[in-house]
Amino acid sequence: MTSRNRAARTRRELLAVGAAGLVGSIAGCSWNTSFPDADVIAGPDGRLVFEPAELTVSVGETVKWGFPRSGHNVCCRPDDSSNVRLPEDAEPFASYNAGESPQGTVVPLGGTYEHTFHVPGTFGYVCVPHVGQGMSGTVQVE
Repeated sequence: MTSRNRAARTRRELLAVGAAGLVGSIAGCSWNTSFPDADVIAGPDGRLVFEPAELTVSVGETVKWGFPRSGHNVCCRPDDSSNVRLPEDAEPFASYNAGESPQGTVVPLGGTYEHTFHVPGTFGYVCVPHVGQGMSGTVQVE
């Protein structure tokens, strides 16, 4: 093999290894985003669920949702979904602002949302774009 052929082969091998590494890095960023400090993951592994589906916290505690994929939100506003439950005297909450479309406003890929619970009781929340597929969760505040 000539030195020119060896150099061409080496360049091709380096490009192939580099391309594989780049694809793996991009895939790792977009599909396997890690949320070590999140309490709930929205849509893990492409499933239309919150994981865990049920969580118990104390009054005054903050819950953090992590979003490894785009297309999801958190809604505990009775005006935006009839599938939510809210204790009496509790303030409604959502990962989008009042006045924004609950169907079209989602948390971006890799984003997080936090809410602090000040009232005891059961909070039933949903992902509005996927409520029809059963994407819901519960936070029990004691």
